[in-house]
Amino acid sequence: MPKIARKSKGATRSETESNKRHSSGTSSTRRPKVMRNRWEQYKHDLYGDGPKYEHLYLSDEKLDNLFRRLGIPESELAEQRRQYDATVNEKFERSGGSEGRGLCQGRKPQPDDDPAKDNVHIVHVPDTSHLAIRFWDGGLEDEGQFCLDIYDIDAEVPVNSSELGFSLEVASMPGTLSVLCAGKLKSWEARSGFTPDQILPGEERFSVIEGAYLALHRSNLDPFWFKVPARRRLPAGVRAASPISL
Repeated sequence: MPKIARKSKGATRSETESNKRHSSGTSSTRRPKVMRNRWEQYKHDLYGDGPKYEHLYLSDEKLDNLFRRLGIPESELAEQRRQYDATVNEKFERSGGSEGRGLCQGRKPQPDDDPAKDNVHIVHVPDTSHLAIRFWDGGLEDEGQFCLDIYDIDAEVPVNSSELGFSLEVASMPGTLSVLCAGKLKSWEARSGFTPDQILPGEERFSVIEGAYLALHRSNLDPFWFKVPARRRLPAGVRAASPISL
């Protein structure tokens, strides 16, 4: 399965980018002046506050718009924001704080990110020249899963399946965990109760066990079957023999 290939930018790329971010002094007017919770403070310490990192931070306005879409009354928005930040802080502490692992599950790789860092794989969607199924770790390595979405390679943006009329199905493969999740694959948002019109453009994401077989369903076209990547689990230096047919 092909991986996205990018030109190398040198061993000190991350250090250079970090220096640029923190020395530029650039600040987004849409980013909260004070980090709203410890998770946002952690991201700010890592990435800074340049315009291209605006999406990492949630303003009161953005949260209120989300809560309104969920039907929260105006009189309860402030309390909802307070509960949101308290919940985020609690989860941040449970995950080990700034020293923890898996602090953010499901974060989508950005166009400027090194695809190797997120273990990004793609499968080109047939009958199109620009769409692909994109896989990445998403902090799900310990769960033995990959995150995935539908990705516009030309525009370098993810696209929600409902905008394309696509759906995904997990095949039941005897002897594998796929028998526990076979059938229609629901997005994280759908499983949380969001309807397609409530999911922000490009924010839809799925997850599935590694090594599973999926079908992409599209109107008036045969199902397109493809395989989820699988990670190598053997300890370093170990070589295992494979059985052969008699």
